[in-house]
Amino acid sequence: MSLKKRFLLPIFLFAASGLLFVIGKWIPSTLPCVSYYQLTTSQAENDISCTGRVERTGSSTVYTNQTGITADVMVSPGDKVEKGQVLAEVQTLPDDIEKSEAVAVYAALLNEESSAGRLENKQLIAPVSGTVSSVTLSPDQIVQSGSPAVVISDGNGIQLRLSVSESQISDIRVGQAVEITGVGFSPSVYHGSVIEIAEEATVSVVGTSQATVVEVLVSVEDPGENLKPGFSAQARIITEQADHALVAPYESVGADEDGTEYVFLYRDGKAVRSDIKTGVEYDSGFEILAGASEGDILLSHPEQWEDGERVRLGEREDAV
Repeated sequence: MSLKKRFLLPIFLFAASGLLFVIGKWIPSTLPCVSYYQLTTSQAENDISCTGRVERTGSSTVYTNQTGITADVMVSPGDKVEKGQVLAEVQTLPDDIEKSEAVAVYAALLNEESSAGRLENKQLIAPVSGTVSSVTLSPDQIVQSGSPAVVISDGNGIQLRLSVSESQISDIRVGQAVEITGVGFSPSVYHGSVIEIAEEATVSVVGTSQATVVEVLVSVEDPGENLKPGFSAQARIITEQADHALVAPYESVGADEDGTEYVFLYRDGKAVRSDIKTGVEYDSGFEILAGASEGDILLSHPEQWEDGERVRLGEREDAV
């Protein structure tokens, strides 16, 4: 070998190795970058949030029995009442008068016009003796037949009375755990359980809107002194719970037109499709019953990938 060749060979080998190093660094950077989630078992929950009011146990609710306008309210929360005592007066309307006409008819009453005679005065009577824990009526308020008006308590314990939307009540069961928070007793968090679900729905009227709700009673475990009857409260009812569920976030699960569900796993630098079987749908994602295991890396947005496509991992998603 000539002196020139022996001189150039090391230079060539050095340049070649440098080129291979650069290519090795450059090629992975051109691959699609994908966010991912590592599958682990965790506690998974479904819940329903609703509002209610703190009251003493042994409570009785007085309902309006006809659509009308509140003429007078004689009691306030904290008042002591006797059985048979008048709680409020409602000027009720005949069945043929629409709610939209109530204001006009009531205005006629105030002006002593002849049409005012269409209203009839009805009294709401206390069915038991006790302490008034809440009043939902106010003077000159339009009320719907079957709306809760006054709650009277004759016990010393504490419970929570909730109004649950008719669209959510089918998920509520006696015995479900409840987490209780509220402005009046913040930052304390109380716990309890569902003890009773009303057999009939009622109409709740707030301003000009109305909603069909079902009353739910919740017991309160170890109520503190800052949890007072009459306080409003927010309740989170745990409708489903699993302590060791394998849950995949929604953004990592895809579905074919025929309903086949799948995920893309990260395997040796490639996106590998795996058909899965799912179970309970939680707020955080789908329960995985088959097709993926704890520790697997699931790629986000599976609809974007082809089976066997080379990818590189990007940002790891937070655990669900």
